[in-house]
Amino acid sequence: MEPVLDNIRQVIRENDNIVLVGGSEMMRETGLNGFRAEHMAYEIEEEYGYSPDEILSSLFFTRQAEKFFDYYKNIILNKKNVQPTKALKAVAELEKAGKLTAIVTRTVYQLFQRAGCQSTIELYGSVEENTCPVCGKMFDSKYIKNADGIPKCDKCGIPLRPGFSLLGEMLDNGRLTKAVNAIENANVLIVAGTSLNSLTWASTLRYYEGDKLILINTQKKSGDEKANYCAYGNISEIFEYVMDYSEE
Repeated sequence: MEPVLDNIRQVIRENDNIVLVGGSEMMRETGLNGFRAEHMAYEIEEEYGYSPDEILSSLFFTRQAEKFFDYYKNIILNKKNVQPTKALKAVAELEKAGKLTAIVTRTVYQLFQRAGCQSTIELYGSVEENTCPVCGKMFDSKYIKNADGIPKCDKCGIPLRPGFSLLGEMLDNGRLTKAVNAIENANVLIVAGTSLNSLTWASTLRYYEGDKLILINTQKKSGDEKANYCAYGNISEIFEYVMDYSEE
């Protein structure tokens, strides 16, 4: 593995205009369950009587808002005071150095922003941007978590709209366009914590035509052979090494 890590490290050192695509495994290092919580799908169906995909549909939200928000509060917002991992901090340092130009993610927790990143494109939206459908006032995840029953606008008394796209809904075209443009123009593309065969990423990664596609993940997946460089293991440890990051 060491020669591969050294090669990745050299590519990062020698290039600018690096774009990172961050997936769910980067999020799971923080202890958060995630939007769909795939790792606990059986337990969710046992408790709620529905699969995560059913609960996260726009139809379910419309018809069973109370159960939807119970899932939101207890499964999606399962952890308070989340701290940035070493991987997230390493990404922030790379951006600060002027080498990283964009971060594309489908996670909904603003994890990269918490680490200090400025150029994050959140394809699905954020748990920090829940809105009132009447007045447009925005409410953060703490407001959702602490609300009794269905969270409502403190001004209009109207149930809030979650800040992330529900399953079956179209992704925000502006965010998608930004992501595609960043990936298409990248000198180096780092895909971390997700599969190259993911449906979400298949619609964006295909726009990268360079020869410096770096894949960093916890384990091998089908489709990894599309990458020019592959590294597997603890994501934070790999990022520390290849991005020359160390905490003082």
